[in-house]
Amino acid sequence: MTPLNDIECFEAGSVEQTPWLGTTAELRADMDTLERLAEERLIKLIVKRDRVKIFGNDRIGLVILPSTRRLIIRTKIRSLEILKWLVYLERIPSLDTWLNESGFDVGDDIDIYGCIAKLFLREMDIITRRHIRKDYVAATSEGSFVRGRILVSQLAKGVHRLPRLPMACRNRSLDTQYNSVLGLALDRLRIFFSKSSTDRSNWARLRDQWASIRRDIPDPATAVTEAQWACPPGYRNAIQLARLILLGLSIEPTSLLGGQAFTLSLALIWEDSLLKMFTELSDKTGWIPVVSNKRTRKWDDSNGNRDPSRSLRTDVMLEQNLSRWVLDAKYKCSYGIECREDRFQMCAYALAFHANRATLVFPSASNGEHQGRT
Repeated sequence: MTPLNDIECFEAGSVEQTPWLGTTAELRADMDTLERLAEERLIKLIVKRDRVKIFGNDRIGLVILPSTRRLIIRTKIRSLEILKWLVYLERIPSLDTWLNESGFDVGDDIDIYGCIAKLFLREMDIITRRHIRKDYVAATSEGSFVRGRILVSQLAKGVHRLPRLPMACRNRSLDTQYNSVLGLALDRLRIFFSKSSTDRSNWARLRDQWASIRRDIPDPATAVTEAQWACPPGYRNAIQLARLILLGLSIEPTSLLGGQAFTLSLALIWEDSLLKMFTELSDKTGWIPVVSNKRTRKWDDSNGNRDPSRSLRTDVMLEQNLSRWVLDAKYKCSYGIECREDRFQMCAYALAFHANRATLVFPSASNGEHQGRT
């Protein structure tokens, strides 16, 4: 049976603005899933008679559909720039070493999913060969000699098994929290590879080597965070990537994991990058970032302030002496041709926060410098 081609479209606001075009007959097995993704605002789905158009919305992503074909939402910003943002925010390790080794041409628009997958496989291979380690973990055992704390309740239920005693102890094992997190991320890496990818063999080899390590983590989000802050030497880069793979994606309500979808909000990544940049420059510029709760105020309109869900929030606000500067991180490719709504929004921020200056900041670059409109 011939494998189905990937469904590829671009993120909203892309220069290409090219939707995926097809028919309902081609998508018969996937229509329910696509409609759900449209309801969740991951994609825009237009169906007219038997013709279908699929656009990206406000996230980039990669989703495995029921037919096993992949839905890929491409970025409007060059993938290499996005990877640099992720490095700057310390979401992934530095690219300097592995990028050239992996054979990528930095002048091309590289595959962001393939890059993340290759980098994680590289780090997992290093850990498997050099750093994989056991640690003491809580365990239960039975024996004739007391080598731990006797479990009285278990003993009462199994007195007939004496002289074997149920005990709680600590044993050295590979089933540590940080190894389990890496195993989970390795399992979910499959969606990053196309059916013809040469990296699938490396992934399969590593998965076989890690097959004996348990993956039953009751709270993955907490486990990833704890593993990141308490991992042994040599694990940091792999845990950092595992966090992105496991938590930087759409969450399945039942498992609290991403499962068959990996999506990222690049608007939030751009906002976080801008806030970090101004925080690092505060000593040199004298502009001090304002804390989050002071960057939000009630929305003033004819309905008054009674609706708590209506508010106005600026991405970044800086203060210097008695002056105030608000900045809005615009994840768009429209510097110099911004729409009227964006300009009105800039004026609204200035009035609402009594700011002396308001700026729209775009990720598009010219001569290596980020651009903004004040």
